[in-house]
Amino acid sequence: MEEHIINKPINGWDYQNSERIFYRDGYHYDYVTEIAAVTETANAVVMTVLLTSGKQAYLRLSVVDGDKLYFEFSPLADGHEMPAFYLPITSASRAPLAVEYGDNCLLLSASGLQVSLSKVPFTLQVNQAGHTFSLSNKKISRQPVTPGLGVRIDDRGQLATFLSWDIQNGQHFYGLGEKFGKVEKSQTQTTSYVMDACGTNSTDLSYKAHPLLLSTEGYGIMLATARRTHWEIGHFCFESASVLSESELLRGYLFFGDSLKALVSTQAEMQGKPAIPAPWTLGVWYSRCAYQSAQEVRAIKHQLDHHQLPYDVLHLDVNWGKHYWYADFWVDCCDFEWGYEHFPNPEAFFSELAEQEVACSIWINPYLPPDTEIYRHALEMGYLVRTTEGGIAHISRRNVSNIGIPDLTNPQAYAWWKAHLKTLLTRGVKALKPDYADRIPENARFHNGYSGKDMHNAYIWLYAKACYEATEEIQGTSLVWKRPGFLGCGRFAGTWSGDVESTFEGLRHTLRGGLSVGFSGECYWSSDIGGFKGKNVAPELYIRWSQVGLLCSLARYHGVSSREPWHFGQQAIDVVRRYSQLRYQWLPYLLALSCEAQDYGVPLMRHLAMAFEHDPFVHTIDDQFLLGDSIMIVPVLQAGQRQRSIYLPEGRWYALHDKVWYPGQCVISVDLTLDDIPIFIREGAVIPILAKHQQHLKTFNTVPVVLQIYGNTSQTHGVLVDDQRQRYSWEMCNGAVVSDYPSELGIEQIN
Repeated sequence: MEEHIINKPINGWDYQNSERIFYRDGYHYDYVTEIAAVTETANAVVMTVLLTSGKQAYLRLSVVDGDKLYFEFSPLADGHEMPAFYLPITSASRAPLAVEYGDNCLLLSASGLQVSLSKVPFTLQVNQAGHTFSLSNKKISRQPVTPGLGVRIDDRGQLATFLSWDIQNGQHFYGLGEKFGKVEKSQTQTTSYVMDACGTNSTDLSYKAHPLLLSTEGYGIMLATARRTHWEIGHFCFESASVLSESELLRGYLFFGDSLKALVSTQAEMQGKPAIPAPWTLGVWYSRCAYQSAQEVRAIKHQLDHHQLPYDVLHLDVNWGKHYWYADFWVDCCDFEWGYEHFPNPEAFFSELAEQEVACSIWINPYLPPDTEIYRHALEMGYLVRTTEGGIAHISRRNVSNIGIPDLTNPQAYAWWKAHLKTLLTRGVKALKPDYADRIPENARFHNGYSGKDMHNAYIWLYAKACYEATEEIQGTSLVWKRPGFLGCGRFAGTWSGDVESTFEGLRHTLRGGLSVGFSGECYWSSDIGGFKGKNVAPELYIRWSQVGLLCSLARYHGVSSREPWHFGQQAIDVVRRYSQLRYQWLPYLLALSCEAQDYGVPLMRHLAMAFEHDPFVHTIDDQFLLGDSIMIVPVLQAGQRQRSIYLPEGRWYALHDKVWYPGQCVISVDLTLDDIPIFIREGAVIPILAKHQQHLKTFNTVPVVLQIYGNTSQTHGVLVDDQRQRYSWEMCNGAVVSDYPSELGIEQIN
């Protein structure tokens, strides 16, 4: 199914717009120059401001949760955008700031938050606890380079609003969702808009959109918009950053914190934090695009058991249904008709696997194929998304199609589509894999009255929510294996990087995406181990991807061809077994990190800057990562590489395989074999492990747990989680560990 598309848009859309925000032909810029009037209301301070054209615009400031600055700016008195229903903070009460008036200035304050404004010329600076955020006033030859606040107007009169602010030397930025370029975002130009990346992760196209940026200067910006946004971070102007929203209303939050980790925790409070998923979901998942029959799945299970490979989930991808629609439309669809011919008696099949402690997940897609019973019913009931012209909105990809979209903003349609999910789950399916949902056309008109421009990103939240709720109500798994992502989706634990290329370059870009999205609210992440798009994966790449993929927060094998280790030789089998066993041994540690995710919203996988942000060397490193704050994983990302330079931050580090201690704040060079990647444990860590190898993780309450103490430690207490997600505290006292955890606990000192 090849097609020459070099002169065509991808999937009916262009690549992300790569042109700069300012100084573009065909656009007019009108920015704030002075404050004309100030009005204090019950929940905000509203300023009427003048633009360069002499026209009025409106800036509204208020305080949310006592310490977050909420802002709205629009050139229209009635500027409006779809409510941010996907963010819990939207429902938080807003309060005004106290206002002090000066001759040419205003000082707004609340709970340590101070906003200093100059009336003419207009300036704005926000301070909290020593952290400062200032709108840009950068000029060259008396002309603004990146105006602080304003509106951009195209030749059709379409409005977009922008914000620019100052940046300083040594400042670093993180966030903006799952982007596959460098994790630290200085000198980045990017678009935040969910798009099908079309089987690659080598461009700015991304399956997840998070208009959220964190700074090492102690502030974060979250735009409360589902519209497309464009970001330039020290890119056009090296001394300022800018964001433009394709909306007449610029709306968002400015928040502060003493560290990147504190900012991550704050944004998680604003977006929603995940529950602890069922512990077996942290096991190894095996999948393929796709297993063709129940007989093939049983054969896969037999081989996994034969080779003594730990695993917990076998996944049924697109072929569980009666029909396979991709060949007709170049995009998958789901009509919920079960494929009895190749998966007969599904209830008995799932029960059979469950009795052997194996769970099954299945693939889901929101698109409804035309000329099917489900499509006709949705059309009759008014459950399909319509167009702004009154017709039925359709998904199109290269070839125009009549694929329909369930309107999840319609409460009745939402309940109807969710009921279909629950029917699948009652058969014995334990988890869902929500795919796609990234092709909402801009001319769509939804039941809630808003267009595809408003709902393109926000639809993903409703889609993930429906899948998560259905799973919770039937199986209580607390996880969905979703591809798309947007603000607020992190509370529905579980995501993967989408369709990536089976190359060493694809592996590196994928890892960058996982570390990047960890700053934006997703705590549980995986890639397709071995890469998705590659039929003839080299054994070396498969082994290297397995070594890192099995130590990510989630672990799943998946691709367009075989991804089980016996297809890649005996060495692959041995490596996958050892690294799967290591993952299962670390389950108590992973569950302790899950508690941190639930309590504080911090991801299990972490960029080094999340723990060592004051170390100037870590910000450029995106080929090493932390599991929690105590374990450092060092992937091997080049074919044939037999030596690796590694940066060790402050402290002492224990090489897990070599059993040697290394000093920190230095670069070391280590020899490599194909059998292992370097793994280091930070001195002071207490790592709880299962004392016996496990094939599955459905039950482990009787398995002894050992607290491994690395070097000298000041940690005297921690948390353990049982197979029912019940928490237990432990405490070390006089060389012994005390806890009411249901299994035996021991201590192992590693010096």
